[in-house]
Amino acid sequence: MYPKPPHTPPPEHPRLLLRSRDVPGLREKRSKPEMKQVWDRLVSFSQVPIDGAPSCEKPDEAYLMEANALMYVLDGDTEAGGHARKLALRNVAKTFNPAYQDISRTIGRLMLAAAVVYDWCRDLLSEDERRYMAGHLRRLAQLLECGYPPVKEGAIVGHTSEWMLMRDLIGTGIAIYDEDPEMYDVSAGRFYAEMVPARNFFYPSGWHHQGDNYGTYRLQAELYATWVLDRMGAGNPYDASQGGMGYQWLYTRRPDGKLLRDGDSDNPLYAEDRYIAFFPLLYLMLGSYYEDGYLMAQQFREFKNITDMYVFHAFLFYNPDVRPKPLKELPLTRYFGSPAGIMIARTGWDEEMDRSSGTVVCEMRVGEYQYNNHQHLDAGAFQLYYKGYLAIDSGIYKGSSGKYHSPHNKYYFKRTIAHNTVLVYDPDELKKAPYVKDGGLVWPNVNDGGQRWPNKGRPPLSLDDLLKDKEFKRGEVLAHAYGPDPMEPDFSYLKGDLTSAYSDKMKQFQRSFLFLNMKHRDHPAALIVFDRVVSANPDFKKYWLLHSIEEPEIDRSRTILSRSEDGYNGRLVNDTLLPAPDDQEITAVGGPGRSFWVFGTNYVNDFPETKEQGEWRIEVSPRTPNELNFFLNVMQVQDADAPEALPTGTVEAGQLSGARIGRWIALFARSGERLQEELTVSLPPLDEAAPHSWNVVIADLAEGLWTAIGGDGSSSLSHAPSPSGRRTVCEVTREGGILYLPGWTGALRLIPPGLSG
Repeated sequence: MYPKPPHTPPPEHPRLLLRSRDVPGLREKRSKPEMKQVWDRLVSFSQVPIDGAPSCEKPDEAYLMEANALMYVLDGDTEAGGHARKLALRNVAKTFNPAYQDISRTIGRLMLAAAVVYDWCRDLLSEDERRYMAGHLRRLAQLLECGYPPVKEGAIVGHTSEWMLMRDLIGTGIAIYDEDPEMYDVSAGRFYAEMVPARNFFYPSGWHHQGDNYGTYRLQAELYATWVLDRMGAGNPYDASQGGMGYQWLYTRRPDGKLLRDGDSDNPLYAEDRYIAFFPLLYLMLGSYYEDGYLMAQQFREFKNITDMYVFHAFLFYNPDVRPKPLKELPLTRYFGSPAGIMIARTGWDEEMDRSSGTVVCEMRVGEYQYNNHQHLDAGAFQLYYKGYLAIDSGIYKGSSGKYHSPHNKYYFKRTIAHNTVLVYDPDELKKAPYVKDGGLVWPNVNDGGQRWPNKGRPPLSLDDLLKDKEFKRGEVLAHAYGPDPMEPDFSYLKGDLTSAYSDKMKQFQRSFLFLNMKHRDHPAALIVFDRVVSANPDFKKYWLLHSIEEPEIDRSRTILSRSEDGYNGRLVNDTLLPAPDDQEITAVGGPGRSFWVFGTNYVNDFPETKEQGEWRIEVSPRTPNELNFFLNVMQVQDADAPEALPTGTVEAGQLSGARIGRWIALFARSGERLQEELTVSLPPLDEAAPHSWNVVIADLAEGLWTAIGGDGSSSLSHAPSPSGRRTVCEVTREGGILYLPGWTGALRLIPPGLSG
């Protein structure tokens, strides 16, 4: 069915979750102050009377099995071992209704607890008792959603990509391997053949495609396989880049304790006035295994105490030698590379909740692959937080119509229209894609003007499935860079081609993001977004989207989004520079009856506990139909009661178009291609209201050494520098294609590689 796994359980016991060599360290761990709550709870579990009917006040018997088995393996406590044996023999015969939603999680945990007893208390079980337990463990395995042998569902997303295979079946198979090797062989065989290659494909990016809620849940499950197999003696089954996965949620953490949202964000990610915590073992398992102090520090920030479900594994996995490290030691920008293609830029770090914090958090997303399931159709989207969630992901995975198979989720929340990216509306698109398939159901499709569902909505079943025919490929990173200081960069830049995220209505869509850390209290940061959009038909209307919680204020080409309620005090000011003012229309969409509006239908969903789902968006469209349109938007953040926003404006220079804001000028190639010819730029004149010099960022340049030659400091262009002129040789990298020239005035001439100035 699958190739035999490359590693098999050793001929000794214990071998599930620990080996004899691990026992001395576990004994020492009992005295660690940070383990006191965990150890005290385990001791209390071992002292619960095991006879009598279960009750709401009594801990789950799986926890009692584990705790008693632990006392036996650590101290040889035969009474505790006898209790573990009796509990296991009694519980392994339980019956379950496999049709009950998510019952596999309960069955799997029972299997693993019984397997711990089978392995750790083996000498207390007779041969007949081991045979009895192994038979019931196989029976329970057949009730799991993944099937037994575990051939159901895909290897990348879905419930099979959670605990039932990567923890419960493999773990149980390790325990019973001497008597029955089949369970380990088929489970670990599939895991090594299908699960490992898929994860080794996306782990190097450091970004989990299933988002903040489901990504953390499934990564925790994937880490069980890391620990279970390594403790067995097989080593790490994955690429070591798994160790960087937790940084996704460090970097997207907002100062108010929440996160920039990603995918099907579920409870408790909407909780108000609370520092949001994920799953209790995520950072503990990552930080302990990979000896990462930043991740370990996040564990203690999120969890002062560990809940009953997790105390046993927390005790086994915690590494007391890993000391927490402060976030402030980390760079402010992090690039999550292929196959994610996402950049997070910050202006500071916050160790605790602080709504008054001046930290800006910005997400810039390409998103090279679409895995479906809990991932959204959000290629090219961005988010911004400053003293409030300003440029938001709209919609919610809660409420009256919010869960997985709800109209709100299928037709709005997951769709492109709910994100800050671009729509191209083809009125006949449903003729080509009349339905979507997911979870065994077929849904009539809706036309939101957005991105296509790969494979009609069904997720890829394997890595080969993901990569074949480029069906699931939705974008490509064309450039990425930040600097010049790698710890506190002045700029963070990302460019991607998002054409393949759309149907054939889109000929080309390139988006460039440039985040500027202005390092100024009144004007802390700005985000410039430059788009080159080519539709297959000039009559397909284009929409540039920007979502918000509160109602936008539109004044000609300027839109103001505020977050002034609930103790927040932030504001986003967006100036739409392209399309030109005489060829642009900016419309506010939202409010009662139109909060989740999709071209004539409001996919209503009520969840009054939070406002995170938003209620408004602006749509920017060109008035004149064209195949090719440029969008150039400059967003700056400031306090809601701050002084006037910085002036902005367009800057044109031959093949370059861009914007100025404050002391900054940013230029992009209108062709979308890398330029390799001589360029000249006449910088705007200086006056009392202008900066003393310009910080110039020029994107879309060919790789190599460029020579920048300054003029005489006046506003007129001079092809030859004056005696006091300035000449600088700058390297443009293949990855970045960007040139940063701080402190320039007057004329600027750029000589490409290979030419003499």
